[in-house]
Amino acid sequence: MKKMTREDLKMVSGGQVWIAITSCGFTATTTQNWTAQQANEWQTKIEQNYCKPASHYGPSNDLA
Repeated sequence: MKKMTREDLKMVSGGQVWIAITSCGFTATTTQNWTAQQANEWQTKIEQNYCKPASHYGPSNDLA
């Protein structure tokens, strides 16, 4: 995914700019012509893809 600069955002014509800020600090921007529901679904998928929970909990005494 390309990170958009301020210049890219200024060049967007028409449509809406959707910004997703995830709980783990990842920010994504898109200019898709989506409904609010579609944008919410996109934000949920961004959250799932970039903010995956840790796969191990507890002490790590048994590492090889």
